[in-house]
Amino acid sequence: MKKKYVLNFDGNQHGAVVARRGAKTMVGVDGGDLLPISPYHVLQGKAIVMRYDGRLHLVHLSGMDSTGTVLATINGRPIKLSVMDELKAQAMESMADGGGSGTISADIPGLVVEIKVTEGQAVKKGDPVIVVEAMKMQNELCAAVDGLVKSIPVKEGQAVNPGDNLVLIEPETSD
Repeated sequence: MKKKYVLNFDGNQHGAVVARRGAKTMVGVDGGDLLPISPYHVLQGKAIVMRYDGRLHLVHLSGMDSTGTVLATINGRPIKLSVMDELKAQAMESMADGGGSGTISADIPGLVVEIKVTEGQAVKKGDPVIVVEAMKMQNELCAAVDGLVKSIPVKEGQAVNPGDNLVLIEPETSD
């Protein structure tokens, strides 16, 4: 089984594929070949040494900030890393192409699991605002624009249908 991810760090976006073949874990970066990794846990399990593409890399995940960005070091170099599955990354891209709409709507039937914002709250593009469960998967939907939450016409536990408005964000205006 393969899983695709999008990694954002140092202002660059990279695609990654992680696959299992028997007991082996394979990784491919930016469309490259799937190569086996051999992780070894070090520093009381707080880091791993990973052999990838013939080189050893020390990866230490040290925490997460309030925006969900992973704080890490790779080979001693500090980085901030945001990791998204491919579906969420595609949704973020399509929201960016939406011309600045602040309306978040349901795409498929689902159930509102969690509302992460309140009316009047300021949000930034990419901030998680609502979680909807659809087809036994929880999907965290994010703000497509910077702005203020104008209204939330749904409640936690409410069933929603395609096209139902979930959160309306009034986009920030630039003066």
